[in-house]
Amino acid sequence: MNKLIYKVVALSLVAIGLLTSCDNEESLQQYYVDHKESEGFFASSIPKTIVGIDADKLSEESAKAYKSIDKISILALPLTDKNKATYTTETEKLDKIFKSEKYKLLMSHNSDGMKMKMMYDGSQEAIDEIIVYGNSPEMGLGIARILGDDMNMGSILNMMKELENQNINPTGIQSMMKGMGMPMGKEKSNGE
Repeated sequence: MNKLIYKVVALSLVAIGLLTSCDNEESLQQYYVDHKESEGFFASSIPKTIVGIDADKLSEESAKAYKSIDKISILALPLTDKNKATYTTETEKLDKIFKSEKYKLLMSHNSDGMKMKMMYDGSQEAIDEIIVYGNSPEMGLGIARILGDDMNMGSILNMMKELENQNINPTGIQSMMKGMGMPMGKEKSNGE
């Protein structure tokens, strides 16, 4: 009888542990909510117009893709001497979140210590969000969530190719990054 009670208790503890670990898996949305007001983090929702794209100069398909985007939500942790441990911990948390099958990888890029991933959530015909995640042991980490209605990946990729030929003024983006405490390329090289 004691063995039976012991087995029931042991199995119950294992089951509770499994259920708790499943419930504790953090989503990207929960991560945003938990960190948007945390010390050292910068969070902002920005209109798509800050990117400097003139939709009138786009093809009909690209203009439709641009209009399907509502806003861009940004969360960043600029790296300082005081938050290096936080940077490491938060990078590990985000890497775990993005290993979920929910997020489909579009592309990744690694160079000079900077790691970037572009992912999406949803189907290619009706994307819920596009996520750009980057981290660098020199600059910190940042996540941009591009939110919209029925975004189409093919159309968005065509729009991005089309935009390569346009002269986009990134002044708004650069100002925002400076406001977050992110060093800009020219400033950093001048300061060294």
